[in-house]
Formats: sequence, C-alpha cells, structure tokens
Amino acid sequence: MEGTFSNILAAWYKKFQRYKVGYKDGSYQLNNLFQSPETMIESFDQMPFTKHDPIRKSLSSVSIFLKSNMYYCNPEAGLWVMISNLHFRKNLLMRNLYDEKLPLEYHFINIHVKKTTLVNKSMVNGLVTKGNTWSLFKAGCSQTEYHFKNSEEKNITVFFTSKWLEQQKGENALFRDSKLADFFESTNTFLILDETDPVYESIWHEMMELAEDGVDQNREAIQHFTHRIIFRFIEKLNTEIISENHFKLNDNDRKNIQRAEQFLNDHLFGDFPGIDKIARKVGISPTKLKNDFKSMHDTSVYQYFSAQQMQVAQELLAQKKYTVKEIAGLLGYENASKFSAVFKKTFDQNPSDI
Repeated sequence: MEGTFSNILAAWYKKFQRYKVGYKDGSYQLNNLFQSPETMIESFDQMPFTKHDPIRKSLSSVSIFLKSNMYYCNPEAGLWVMISNLHFRKNLLMRNLYDEKLPLEYHFINIHVKKTTLVNKSMVNGLVTKGNTWSLFKAGCSQTEYHFKNSEEKNITVFFTSKWLEQQKGENALFRDSKLADFFESTNTFLILDETDPVYESIWHEMMELAEDGVDQNREAIQHFTHRIIFRFIEKLNTEIISENHFKLNDNDRKNIQRAEQFLNDHLFGDFPGIDKIARKVGISPTKLKNDFKSMHDTSVYQYFSAQQMQVAQELLAQKKYTVKEIAGLLGYENASKFSAVFKKTFDQNPSDI
C-alpha cells in the first residue's frame, strides 16, 4: 500500500512539475512537456498569462518572463510545424520534460532566426548558439534551452515521427541517401549547426503571414514551406558534413569539439590560442582534441581557425571601414603580406580586390 501511494505521489509531482515556475542561479525556470506537439501545446496553455485559441491554432503570452506569439499546424500525418516569435524579458531556462508513460515518437528540426540585440545568443543542451542556428534532436533527447534577458528569437520548428521519415525515404532519394539518414542510423542524439544564409528571415515572415491569415485555410502553403525547410536542411547537412567519421563520435565527444569551436570563434581576433590551451579549456587531452576535431570536421584545428578568420576578414573588407593592414593586425598577423597570402589561398583573390 505504501509503495502504491509513493508511486501515485511521484506521478502527481511529475505532472505538477511541468506547470511549476522556479528561480535558480539568476534565471527563472519554466517546464515544458516535450513529448509531442500536443503535449507542448498543453504545457504552453498552462503557463501564466497565456492565451490559447484552438480555432486559429495560436498561443500568445505576455508575462514578466516573455512576450510570445506562436502558431501550430499539423499538415499531414506524423508531421507538425510551429512558427514562433519570442522576446525574453528575463533570463529564462526552459526545461524539456518527458513522461515515460506517454508515447515518445517525435524528433524535431528547429531553425532559430535571431535578431541582433544586446545579447544575441542562447544555450541549447549546454551549448552556446549565436546568430542563426539549426538544431536537430532525436525523440526524447532535447533537455534545456537557456535564453538571456532582452534576447529575441524567431523559430520554425518541424516535428516528425520515425514512421513519417521512413515513408519519405521510400518516396524520395534525398531522404534515403543523405547525412540525415546517417544521423538517425548513428548513436548520436543531437546535431547543432550555424546558419549564415539570410533567406530564413523571409521564409519565417512568409510562414507567419500565412498562419496569421488562417492556419487551416493556408494548410497546403504551410505544408509546402515545411517540406522546403526540411529539404534545405538536408542539403546543408550533405554539403557541410563531409567527414565520414562525423557520426562515429559519441555525443559527449562531439559536444567537446563544439565547445572547442566556440572557444576558437570567441578568439578570432588575435593569434591562434594553441592546441594545449584549447584542450585545457575543453577538458580533454591535446591528442584527443586533434583526433576528434579531424574526425568531426575533416580538417585540423588550426585550419578551421584560419578559415573562420578569413570569413571574418571578408566581412570586414566588405564594410570598407578598415584597411587591409588594419584587418591583418586585428586578426593577429605580423604583416599585411602574410594575411593577404592566406586570404588569396582561401578565396582565390587578393583582399585589396575587395
């Protein structure tokens, strides 16, 4: 009897927990039952100061935590899409919860389209994301998202079941022979990629306008955009994940390499930090850092750092605010000629041509 009561109490607490608001370490904590799109909608509906219009398929909230506007659509069996606009008024940690008693079927792809604000970053499962970012999670594997006060974010989130994915594989070679298929055949549970193409801002606006005009009456158009998002993501995976060993690394190893990437990207202005310093920062040995980085990116740590620096240099040159000599100095080069040689090797043109 005692064990039965404890089980009932534990189940009640778990159900109650999704509606609980907490505060810890300088941030408010909200919970979301991330089992499926339906449970997410229910969780958002129960949040303070949230309005749910099931006819328009919309959720909106104005509270001390955030101001948000969201539409949802289920254009076909096993496929959902949510289009959202979020402004965070406080540091906010969103904890994604899962109930083992409920079916766990939905994987998801999310494209974060972030505005340039005082704080233009957030954290997903402990990894810092800046600017526009893709995230892909297998069912049950998304844990937390941390958002900084005053940050703004637009999202297009696509949920799909394994059954839906298998159906697409049977009908479309793009799904069969892709890095997306490799990901689902691997032991990895997540994937996070930066996005530089500005087209997703306009796609978000078009999808939001369709949703505001009426989700049901624009279902086919929203379905078209949803497939377009998935196709573009698969094409990006096929283009950027060139290492055959990328998915052979486990989640923890890949997370360490992404932390190394973050450290490198935070130190692009200046000399290469050095393998030993990066390894200490990440908490792995220099040898493991070099080997795992090569497995994930098919390039060395220094070559990655140099390529990222050249991308920054190209952007600075396009602004026409700095001379070639000034940019070389900003990036830690001894002189403009060494910088120009690397730039020409990368882009097949001299920086002075830009």
